[in-house]
Amino acid sequence: MEGATLFNTVFLTALFSSGVRQSVPLIFGSVGDCVSEKSGVMGISLEGEMLFGAFFSYFFALQSGSLWFGVLMGAAAGMVSSMLVAAWSVWLRQDQSIIGIMFNIFAAGFTNFLNRMIFGTSNANISIETFQPIPLPLLSKIPVVGEIFFHQNILTYLAVLLAVLTFLVMRKMKLGLQIAAVGENPKAAQACGISVYRYRILCYLFCGCMAGIAGASLTLGTVGTFTEAISAGRGFICLAIVILARWNPLIAVAAGFGFGSIQALQIRLQVQGSALPYQFFVALPYLITVLVLVLAGHNIRAPRELGVPFERESR
Repeated sequence: MEGATLFNTVFLTALFSSGVRQSVPLIFGSVGDCVSEKSGVMGISLEGEMLFGAFFSYFFALQSGSLWFGVLMGAAAGMVSSMLVAAWSVWLRQDQSIIGIMFNIFAAGFTNFLNRMIFGTSNANISIETFQPIPLPLLSKIPVVGEIFFHQNILTYLAVLLAVLTFLVMRKMKLGLQIAAVGENPKAAQACGISVYRYRILCYLFCGCMAGIAGASLTLGTVGTFTEAISAGRGFICLAIVILARWNPLIAVAAGFGFGSIQALQIRLQVQGSALPYQFFVALPYLITVLVLVLAGHNIRAPRELGVPFERESR
């Protein structure tokens, strides 16, 4: 009996510790999208920006030998790629959903092209050392909880810190109120002297930067290499997290951990073997995402002007 209890404790500790690692890109992406969508711009292109961040963070970390330089370049790649989406969807007032979907298709093809052109048909043997776990003093000594939450790499702690800072800015500072005004009533915001275009573009650039770091956390925090379609739909899961979190960055952290644990569970179920085809386990996180949205997505009010192009009125 004691052996079974010990096994369950070890299994759950390993499972949720892996769930925290799997949640890191989801936290970065969803926190960035919270800000973007509060300003009225949908983050449909998160998936593509994650791919750019993942590829360029891996490439520059491999060339420079510095993981932090790779993270910086991944963030820059996500931000630069988001400029294209922001220009089309905000400045030129095109349909945000269509622009986002087309950008995701472009990003998948372009990163695959760069990967094969630079590294050949396979770069499985070209890997780099990832960020190593950093136990937090005292907190990491707490039984079970310390091993799960406080024995992670630096990107995990950075994701939570940025989520807290973003929450404070959005809820406690004038800047957050201005961003919310741009997403709720841009005409009134313009009448108060707020540049709607500037705020929306800057918020979306922040979203792209966070998506780039999310991609970097995949290659430099977990895998140590770049593979085609490494984001594996995480950008779309981030969109679901933002809705379920009601555009609250702190709730997005908790939701990201939940979805990350589901991803960790499906990986372990595949490893242990099952009569079910492996495709079922691969699809499991996305199936649960849809079910959660159906069951818990009622009575959620999005920013009123989310996805609606804004046209400046003349004075």
